[in-house]
Amino acid sequence: MAIAHATMHQVAPHTWTFQAPEVPVAPMKANCRACRQSVAILRPSAMDLKTGNYVVRGECERCGSEVLLIVS
Repeated sequence: MAIAHATMHQVAPHTWTFQAPEVPVAPMKANCRACRQSVAILRPSAMDLKTGNYVVRGECERCGSEVLLIVS
């Protein structure tokens, strides 16, 4: 599984700067149709459907095909 660490640096008292990882990984998994496995979602993007469901679209960490996670 891909592991990406964000970095935080203190630039002044009570002030921090955040640098996002190069390959963003959602803190969730979805089932990949191609791999037929539960995989981490790479390059996640949120979608909103008119049905009221929340959808996260991204890429499979193993084969790169599209994976969807639907939260109702």
